[in-house]
Amino acid sequence: MYISKIELDNFKSFKKIEVNCSENFNVIVGENNIGKSTIFEALNLWKYAYNTLIQTRNSKKFYKANANYYIPFSELSQIRLVNDDDIFYDHSLGNASITLTIADGNESFSLKIRFEKPGIKNSYLRVFNSEGFSEFERFSAHIESKECSLKNAIFIYQTRPISTIFKNEPFYNDAQIEKKISIGKSHDVLRNKILKTENIQASKVAEKFDKLEGRINKVLKSDYQIRFKNKNRIDEEYVRITAQCSSHRELEISMMGSGFLQVVEIFSTIEYIEKSKGGICLILIDEPDSHVHSDLQSHLIDELKSHDESQVYVISHNDRLINKVDEGELFYLNKTVKNQGVLSALRIDNFSTVKEGLASVLNEIENSRDKPIVLTEGKTDQKILEVAWGKLNGDAEMPFSIVSSGIHFDENSRTGNADTVRRSLEYLANIVDHKVIGLFDNDREGNECFRGLNKQIFEDHEIAKQVRKHRTKEIYGVTLPVPAFRSHFVNEAVLTQRYFVMEHYFSDEILDANNLKDDPILQGTDVFNIKGNKNSFSEICSNISPAEFESFRLLFDQLNAVAQVENP
Repeated sequence: MYISKIELDNFKSFKKIEVNCSENFNVIVGENNIGKSTIFEALNLWKYAYNTLIQTRNSKKFYKANANYYIPFSELSQIRLVNDDDIFYDHSLGNASITLTIADGNESFSLKIRFEKPGIKNSYLRVFNSEGFSEFERFSAHIESKECSLKNAIFIYQTRPISTIFKNEPFYNDAQIEKKISIGKSHDVLRNKILKTENIQASKVAEKFDKLEGRINKVLKSDYQIRFKNKNRIDEEYVRITAQCSSHRELEISMMGSGFLQVVEIFSTIEYIEKSKGGICLILIDEPDSHVHSDLQSHLIDELKSHDESQVYVISHNDRLINKVDEGELFYLNKTVKNQGVLSALRIDNFSTVKEGLASVLNEIENSRDKPIVLTEGKTDQKILEVAWGKLNGDAEMPFSIVSSGIHFDENSRTGNADTVRRSLEYLANIVDHKVIGLFDNDREGNECFRGLNKQIFEDHEIAKQVRKHRTKEIYGVTLPVPAFRSHFVNEAVLTQRYFVMEHYFSDEILDANNLKDDPILQGTDVFNIKGNKNSFSEICSNISPAEFESFRLLFDQLNAVAQVENP
């Protein structure tokens, strides 16, 4: 079974929307505050209401359609709101509906739940299914032939970032575990979920958690081993579980790092849910890049996609994750889609539309086909270069477009660094045929990312070279050329002994006057790092004398040579 369609009517930011879902994997991207997380809230609220419609005594049936059922306002923790008006797109209508269409082979069930607020402010929501009760009856009859109950026929789990867990965790039964998961406190029962994945028939201790260990190890790329330490699980009060790998000794899992805990939290829950055979295991992951390390995100998605027992929804701005999607799995939510009222998966030939929304560099490519693009590590480098060009060349048109790296819809909120330049170059190589130059600081981080450009698609790295070209396209990585008066800032033979960044093109006097010159970092030299507010400095650069920008000629000559354009 899987959810084939989600329909929202008068719910929060949606007047009316229909989401046509992929059976296994769904990635939703779009501008900030466009309503992506609202879709997750609708799923969670629908499930909570769905549970209230199941008969308490006979869990295989729903209550009759003409009865009234209520959710207290205080229990609406599934959605963000201040008062009950926030639930509705048009609160004057006083009602909204959420419909999930569930597909199972040739069968399809449209389960619509309506929500209505009473006259008393912030008291409760009335929940009813009067318009489609026959569908609920058909669904309950369908579930009777399966191993799962009505309640577990649809199990929804939304991951939340965790950094620590309780030191002591009591033993819980299945109902208590599921209750914790449903109210967003899944991490409170992490050890219990791990214990539920135990293969009690395994002949060796090392095989007890082999399935869970396998999934964890594929994501973390380490050989972790999980051990259950209680000798008597009946009489002992707290669950004791440890983990170890080749890089550290055996530790109680409360002592493990947040990356490990987050991955174990996700997959222990999935393993627990998937034991409910025949039902829907729905996994909601909101911005995995906000709580899973960047190096682990693509591994996490790979592992989630390798198992078709779950239906996964991901909200992301991350370019690595978007590159993981196949046709029929990427959904782009914007104002046009909201106005049309239908959100469907993009075809492969529509992907460029999404990429344009993910980084302004793609917009620049569309608008300036004849100009090379120069990607800087951040906004301050971009501003300094634009001012420097004007100081040196007057009104002469710049032969390239300068764009700050970083994947963010709002350019003013975009933050970049050497790694975002590297990732942007690798990413652009997959989707554009345009001349692009990624500019790296000539410090340790910049050179490590410059060296880290994918060697399968970029020329081999050589320590003496400042330029690496894509093997088939005009896409380049370039490190900042160093003027003679800063030559001692860079050890040409050692990548880890390089300290030159964009601001070092200015004289010591200018840097000192603007509180950017730090104390020397190498004994016997005047090599120093840049400190202070770089953004403020970039804003006042236009007030600096043109003579202070002479060293930038070296950089522009380098860019012109790589871009193969004429000097002004």
